[in-house]
Amino acid sequence: MLQNVQPPEMDEIFMQCIYKVPLNIREYNPKVYAPQIVSIGPYHHNSFGAMEELKLKYLKGFLNRTQQPIREFAVKIKELEETIRSCYEGTIKYDSDEFLEIILVDACFIIELFLRWNKLGDWMKKDPLFLQPMALEEILKDLLLLENQLPFFVFEQLYNLSGMNEKFLDITFNFFESKSLGNVCPRESPKHFTDLLRCSIISSSKLGLGKQEEDQVIKHVYSASQLMEAGLKFEVCPNKSFLDLTYSKHGVLSMPILNIHDNTELLFRNMMAYEHCHLSSTNIVTQYVVILDFLINTEKDVNILVDKKISVNWTGDANKVVTTINHLT
Repeated sequence: MLQNVQPPEMDEIFMQCIYKVPLNIREYNPKVYAPQIVSIGPYHHNSFGAMEELKLKYLKGFLNRTQQPIREFAVKIKELEETIRSCYEGTIKYDSDEFLEIILVDACFIIELFLRWNKLGDWMKKDPLFLQPMALEEILKDLLLLENQLPFFVFEQLYNLSGMNEKFLDITFNFFESKSLGNVCPRESPKHFTDLLRCSIISSSKLGLGKQEEDQVIKHVYSASQLMEAGLKFEVCPNKSFLDLTYSKHGVLSMPILNIHDNTELLFRNMMAYEHCHLSSTNIVTQYVVILDFLINTEKDVNILVDKKISVNWTGDANKVVTTINHLT
């Protein structure tokens, strides 16, 4: 029986970058891995009927904007179909026509969304999506979920056909900037939006974890309160990436500012899941979360980091921060 099982081609393995989060990872909080308002790509397709109608309206808006026939974009997706399929883990249940439609509609919806965000104006008063800031916020979060992705090259290929001047990577980063934890746009195209979030952190890193060896394991770090009692001083460093932790021989731990908010768990969990699943990915973000888990054990630890301006607790609840951080690892 096993003789008939064909292993995936090596090219397919290396193309894979979009995964279903393993059950042992998602079991603690499945909600942070599943879209809440908009499904993108084949894994969660057609989960939200109302959004499918809005996608078609945005598709029409994109075609009107570009003055290009839909056939031109459809042909490009068809040319890329095999490559796109190879980016997804597992077998995609949709046939060629269904798959083409999913990718085309979802990609054009997102491109048009980003273009509208990039050029805000009076038209917003007529767009139901931009009249609902909370809905837009939920969409932004959904677009960062590992299971809710399209390959980034799909957007670039369609965007290039549209004749727009600005780079798609730039308008993408502009849309996600409020959620980016690194605030530096990567120079190279990411594999997808989850990868963009992670790359924005690594790209802005100058020191610290971003430069550690791939197989280096962090075994133990004392909590913030224990370190302070031992005489260690905390200091904010100006680097943009929170990965840039440094310790000086003078007993000073320097850390960039980390903003902790209601979406912190979602962002970290999806980046960590991506690091876990992706063959060519290092575990830099996961290492950082392990350090946070050591540093933060009690509300006192949270309050120390806030008092030293190293952390900004937007949740307003120190105990919630402790629970969130301690359950990430």
